[in-house]
Amino acid sequence: MKRRDMLAGASAFAGVSFSQARSAKTANAKITAQAMVGSPWDHQWDEFKANIARHPDITVEYYIRGETGSEEQMLTALRRNRVQIGGITMWGLAGIIPEAAVPLIPFLFDTTEEVDFVFDNFLAAPFDGFLQEKGLKFLLWSEVGWSNLYAKKPVLTPADAKGLKLRGSPSYAAQAFLMAVGANPVALGIADIAPALQTGLVDGGLSSLTFFYYGLKSFATDLTEVHQRYDQGFQIANLEWWNRLTADQQLAFQTAFVPMDRARHDLRAHNEDIKRNLLAEGLRIHTLTPDQRAQWVAATTSTHGDIVREIGGRAQEVYDLIQTGKRAFANKT
Repeated sequence: MKRRDMLAGASAFAGVSFSQARSAKTANAKITAQAMVGSPWDHQWDEFKANIARHPDITVEYYIRGETGSEEQMLTALRRNRVQIGGITMWGLAGIIPEAAVPLIPFLFDTTEEVDFVFDNFLAAPFDGFLQEKGLKFLLWSEVGWSNLYAKKPVLTPADAKGLKLRGSPSYAAQAFLMAVGANPVALGIADIAPALQTGLVDGGLSSLTFFYYGLKSFATDLTEVHQRYDQGFQIANLEWWNRLTADQQLAFQTAFVPMDRARHDLRAHNEDIKRNLLAEGLRIHTLTPDQRAQWVAATTSTHGDIVREIGGRAQEVYDLIQTGKRAFANKT
């Protein structure tokens, strides 16, 4: 969706009355997200729609194409109960919960199995607490995937990134990573990435494989699987609205989502298909050698303490909790 269309949609959306006239028997919900057409997230919303449609006491309106504007605007709508459920990225959530940037610290995780274990067993409960303090309710994670680096030339080591204008999320963790490797970081929201690439404001950037394929592949010749962080999203609800639902309605919403294990499996399998498609289309994909990865890690390890201090709040507590989870995973395996 073009930015002007998103802005027009957001403007129109803002003029709608979002009063929740509901009886004791009916639950009304508006859902906001930024799902790209044809993406795995798009298909997951299709399944959600089919599942929730089986419940006659629930009616849902969908604004899942970015009609409500930026993630900042989406969160504002959620907190004001103008929409009731939303899919929000972790870096987007960091705008109101700074601690959400902690799991985005460079090279904090080594494998997807470690990511799943730590997020499910050590981070779900504390982030539900953070969200409730903001009037929101954690429902489940929304899989995004490893962050990669795309550009119009091979970028295999930090030396290759030096001087490049690279887009990163507005989170300090992303910006600190880019600065540490000598790039010129440019903080942009999702809607601004394509225009910036078209005009030369940026030379490339950081992105999950899925988002790159559906929105950015025409702007790059090379993709490097840096895997410097694992991007995770949230499905969240307005807490006041959620607490007014019956137990059966809450269960209906929770079970309407694609189960987390399958969502993860499907996205990761789809990413392998994406890589084959990109190679067939002539784009070069680079997998780091152990020595190349070690160079990236060495260049960015010193950012951990700086990022935690910059985030403030309970960031150190979250960082320590992740380390505890990593040790538990190592002992488990």
